[in-house]
Amino acid sequence: MKFLYKLILVLGILIALSCFVQFVVFNKFFISNTNSLLLSTNEKASKDVSMQLMENFNKIQNLVKTVAENEEIRENQELLNKFNEIIPEVDAVTILNSKGDILRMYGNIHSPGVSNLAYRDYFREAIHGNTYISNVFKIASGTKVVVISVPIVKDGSIDGVVVGIVKLQGTSLASMFDNKEFGRSGYISILDSHGYVVYHPNKERIGKKSIIFDKLQGKSGSKIMKDYSGEEQFVGFSKIPNLNWYVTVITPTADIMTSRNIVVYETFLGSVIVGILIILLGIYTIKRYSKPLDNLIFSFNALKAGKYKKIDSHNYGEEFQEMVIVYNSTIERLEKEYNDLEEAADIDSLTGAYNRRAFNNFLSTLNEEISNCSLGSVGVLLLDIDHFKELNDTSGHLAGDNVLKKLAEIMKSTAGDRSVFRFGGDEFAVVIRNISDERLLSIAEAIRLKCEETLNGCTVSIGAAKFPKDTYSIDKLIDFADKALYISKKSRNKVTIFVK
Repeated sequence: MKFLYKLILVLGILIALSCFVQFVVFNKFFISNTNSLLLSTNEKASKDVSMQLMENFNKIQNLVKTVAENEEIRENQELLNKFNEIIPEVDAVTILNSKGDILRMYGNIHSPGVSNLAYRDYFREAIHGNTYISNVFKIASGTKVVVISVPIVKDGSIDGVVVGIVKLQGTSLASMFDNKEFGRSGYISILDSHGYVVYHPNKERIGKKSIIFDKLQGKSGSKIMKDYSGEEQFVGFSKIPNLNWYVTVITPTADIMTSRNIVVYETFLGSVIVGILIILLGIYTIKRYSKPLDNLIFSFNALKAGKYKKIDSHNYGEEFQEMVIVYNSTIERLEKEYNDLEEAADIDSLTGAYNRRAFNNFLSTLNEEISNCSLGSVGVLLLDIDHFKELNDTSGHLAGDNVLKKLAEIMKSTAGDRSVFRFGGDEFAVVIRNISDERLLSIAEAIRLKCEETLNGCTVSIGAAKFPKDTYSIDKLIDFADKALYISKKSRNKVTIFVK
C-alpha cells in the first residue's frame, strides 16, 4: 500500500505542476492572442474612422465648392446665412477676393480681427487652384480651428477663395465621434500632420501635441504605447489619405487586463478544483481498495506462517468477491494437503504406525491437558520383540520387516489405529486415554497372545504403567512403563504392570 500512497502523492504533484504550467502557458497564450486581437481590432476601427472622417471632409469640401461655384450665394448675405443651415458641419464661411481681402462672412464664429488673410497658407494654396485642408491653428480670437479652402474660378481665372472654418472644440467633429464606443474606456483621437490633436473626447487635449505622434509610422498599424496619462494603451492608427493626419483608436490595457485576469484566474481555479477532485478521488479509491488488500496481505502472511484462516467475504466489496472465493478455496485445499502431509510425516513408512515424532507431539499434548486439568487417565504399554535380532540374523531383514508389520497390525486391531506408535527398531508403544486398569491389562495380554501365535516364533515383552495411579508426570509414566518392560524382558513373552 505504500506504493499506492506514493503514487497518489506523485499524482498530486503532477496535477499541481500541470495546473501551474497550464496557467502559465494559457496566460501567455491568452495575453498574446488577446493583445493581437485588440490591436488588430483597434487598427481596423482606426481605418474605418479615417474613411469616415475623409468622407466627412469631402462632404464639407463639396459644400464649400458649391458656395465657390455659385456667385449668387456668395453675393447674397441672406443666402449665405441660409446655406449655414445646409452645411452645419462648417462653423463659419468667409469669402475672400483674389488679394485675400475679406468680402463677407457668415456663421457662428467671431470676426478674425483682420481684414486681409493673404498671408495664410490656406489662402495661398487655394489662390493657386488647390483645394486645401489645413492643420490645426489658432485664429485671432484664440479659437483652434481647421480650415477648408476652395478657389473661386470666374471666366477661367481664380477670382477669390471660399474658406470653410471648423472649430475643433465645437460640436461638428464631436458629433461624429463622441458617440463611438471602444470597450468601457476606449476613445478616438485625431492628430494633424504635425501631431496636434484635432479631436479628443477630453476637450482639454484638443490643440495640444500628442506624445504618441512620433511613434506612428506608415499608413496604418497597432502598438501598445503609453499615452499622456502614463498608462499603457492598445493603440490602432491609420493615416488619412491626402491629409497626412492620423486617426488613433485607443483602449486602456487596464480594463482589458481586468477582464482577462478574471478569465485566466477562473481557468486556473477550475484547474485547481479539478486537480483537488482527482486527488480526493484517488485517495478515496486507495482507501476503498487498500483496506481489503491489506487484509488479504495479512491473510497471506498468516498463511506463510502456517495459519490456514479463511476470509469472511461479507467484509469485502463485490469486486473482491471472486478473489476471496479463490483464496478460501485455496486455503481449503492447502489445509487438507497440509494435514495430509502432517499425517504422512507422523506415520512410520514400514508399519503404518505413528512414528517417534508423533509420539513426542502426543506426549506434549498430554502434558498440556494435565496442566489444564482436562486429562482423566492414560494407560501406556511399551513393547519389545523377543529374539528379533536372531530372526534378522538367521532369516534376513525381510523376515524381520514382515514381523514388524504383523505386530503393528495386531496392536492397531486390538488397541486402535491412533493409539500405536513405533519408537524405532523393534520397540513400540501403545497410549490409550480414559482406560481402566483391567482394560489396559486385557489389551496387553491380547496383544501378547496374538503375537505368540502369528509372529513366526517371535514373542513380545510388555511393560505397563498408568496415569494418575502410578504418577502425575507423563515423562515418569513412560519411565515407569520402561522399567516394567525391563522386568518382562528377563523372562520374555510376559506382561508386567508397574508396581511402586
